[in-house]
Amino acid sequence: MQNQIIVKIITTAIRKTATRSTLEGDKEAWKPLKVAFLGYSGVGKTQILQQFFKHDFSATHVRTTKPYRYRGCLVCDTVIRELIVLDVPPQKKFPIDNIAEWNHNNSNPLGLRSMHVYVLVFDMGNLDTFQYCRSIREQILSSFTHRNFSIMVVGNKIDLVVDSPTYTQELKDISALVRKHWRSDYVECSAKYNYKLNDVFREIMGISGGCSGTGTGVEFSQSSRHRSKCNIL
Repeated sequence: MQNQIIVKIITTAIRKTATRSTLEGDKEAWKPLKVAFLGYSGVGKTQILQQFFKHDFSATHVRTTKPYRYRGCLVCDTVIRELIVLDVPPQKKFPIDNIAEWNHNNSNPLGLRSMHVYVLVFDMGNLDTFQYCRSIREQILSSFTHRNFSIMVVGNKIDLVVDSPTYTQELKDISALVRKHWRSDYVECSAKYNYKLNDVFREIMGISGGCSGTGTGVEFSQSSRHRSKCNIL
């Protein structure tokens, strides 16, 4: 049986505290897992999140001009993990330090430097958008010296992939670069058809240690992990 994640969407206001608990009843204080979705304009970051959290998809592109937060409770095995996802407007530069982040956002920082997972999204129908992922990844890596975090890459709009040998090879090259050289998790999906969006969030849970995913892992904060059984609600 394919491993999945139980996901219960929480639409109430964000609570001041969060807990990480097991279904057996044991509880311990635990901060929410914070995830940032970044990518070039039009790659479908918002569509992925709207489809996953609200079961809604709009074919009309509306440029993201301000950050938007989504909240969910993910359950894998017997572990419940609170999730906060930030839909980030296209950023020209990743803040090199806390002062830069504060100044760039007019004293209202996005909190990008405190994220646990960075999800870099590109448009599989427009491979030029992958260059943004490459650039922002390099900026993220160069801005930290001693901090654990993870990076994964998501190719959205798989339904727009052109059926040609050259295009197929380019996608294979991207997959090999991300998985083998960057050692990051990589998922191809379609927000429009709700295709493999669950896999995206299963990998996020695997990266965080909440459950096991299918990817190779990320050198910045992960160790080897085994695939476990999860379900989705």
